[in-house]
Amino acid sequence: MIDYIQYSVNGITYTLENNGEGTWIRPDEAPSVAGNYLLTLIVSQDGEITILNSSSDLYETYLDMIIRTEKTSELKTYVPDFISETKEFAEIFHIENANIDDLHSKVEKIKSNNFIVSASNDSIIRIEKFLNMKGLGTLEQRKSYLVSLNQKGSKINEATIKNIVNAISGSDCIITFFGSDESLNPELGHGFLRVEVLSPDSTKNYRYTDIARALGPLVPSHIKLGVIKYFATWQDIRDNFTDWSVVASLDDWQAVNDYIAL
Repeated sequence: MIDYIQYSVNGITYTLENNGEGTWIRPDEAPSVAGNYLLTLIVSQDGEITILNSSSDLYETYLDMIIRTEKTSELKTYVPDFISETKEFAEIFHIENANIDDLHSKVEKIKSNNFIVSASNDSIIRIEKFLNMKGLGTLEQRKSYLVSLNQKGSKINEATIKNIVNAISGSDCIITFFGSDESLNPELGHGFLRVEVLSPDSTKNYRYTDIARALGPLVPSHIKLGVIKYFATWQDIRDNFTDWSVVASLDDWQAVNDYIAL
């Protein structure tokens, strides 16, 4: 059982308490953490204390738990009581409050990304120290990796993977999941997630290994992760297309690019 969850902002620690009904409450004065991935979380479970930062597998889970307590939008305060107390309006407000909070979270994430992109080397060093991580590569590569951390959600899905890949490489990717017993699975006996990175932005100097480094903590332990640079050889093209007319029959140039990633 979780006893409490704490997080610190600007040197001040705030505590979430369990309502005992599967819900949590937080102090009214506690600031929002939406879009903030520079926090240290302290979790007490059955008296055992665990300290988590953004590199920990469970960080997203607890951060999401905190965010769910932050229902900052209250549309009912903008209308007369006889409207807000009407059942139909109350249900609409409840849904739209969550949508507005989600939009607010996305705005905060964009602001955080812009701060990282425009930050000085000294500022990036301070962020890396706060996250207890070693900066690797050039300043721009380190910034790209920090931005990729902002793309993470509490669950791994196609959008999350594509956002992380794009943040680091500036390109798209092809995502394939293989069941443990699928004949084409290169890791038979294990679930396997393959991420094939397409042609990167040629103007961007990125660290390819940062993609796996960012995705790794999100992938469940029972699933293996493979991140590869995807390209087709001329032999592949000859094996899959009888002549150029078949290539010409593809829907558009993007379809060609997806297949022949140079």
